[in-house]
Amino acid sequence: MRTSYANNRNRVLAVLGLVLGLSIWEVIGRLGLSPAFPPVTAVFGAVVEVWTSARFLDALKESLISVGLALPPSILVGVVLGLLIGRYKPVEWVFEPFVNVFLSLPLVALIPVLFLIFGLGRGSILATIVIYTLFIVVVNTAAGVQTTDTRVVEMARSFGGNERQILRRVVLPSALPLMFAGIRISTGRAVRAVIIAEQVIGLVGLGGLVQRLGGAFAVEELYAVIIFVGLFGLLSMEIVALAERRALPWARTLEDMDVAQKGL
Repeated sequence: MRTSYANNRNRVLAVLGLVLGLSIWEVIGRLGLSPAFPPVTAVFGAVVEVWTSARFLDALKESLISVGLALPPSILVGVVLGLLIGRYKPVEWVFEPFVNVFLSLPLVALIPVLFLIFGLGRGSILATIVIYTLFIVVVNTAAGVQTTDTRVVEMARSFGGNERQILRRVVLPSALPLMFAGIRISTGRAVRAVIIAEQVIGLVGLGGLVQRLGGAFAVEELYAVIIFVGLFGLLSMEIVALAERRALPWARTLEDMDVAQKGL
């Protein structure tokens, strides 16, 4: 009962905050204080027109293809590499410096190098997405593995479990919460990466559309595309979060208990 009340209260507060922000935006737009802030009603009017246009749908298809080609392999490789790094010290010593370097480098600084390697086309965009998503999954999965209770591992080994069984039945279940967190973050980062890469490299997809609309000072249409990108990123992360709750029902129970305690 208290958990349901706390969840409903949080949803109501989130909606009220959104309505307040949009109302302030509308007032600023009506006052004409800045051309960068048209009335939000004008932006929503442009949403229907832009989202149904052939130009937008073609750009969306290009971006979805790039994300669909780059993100799943990045997640798979990241999970496997993270398990190995977290479990075996020699693998950690070999790969950890590279992981840390790619995590610390700004994405925009890497794009010219990727352009020289893969050329002007989808290859550079795919490489950008991989670099921006792979290492987040690696770090989170490795951290999940390293937080596995060593006493549980030793108990499994004392009962005759081999390394493969320990990995599958002890280490992997223990790493799942942080692993899913990494996948969720990397999904959002994939959307960001494809937009940045398309803006800088090829002026294709949604990123290219954002760049062209900005250059033409089509502010309402520009915001319409930005709103779609934001909603698409949120939806993608929510899908991963739903899969996480399905895979980890016990984690969902703990989350509800935490919400209930905060609501007391």
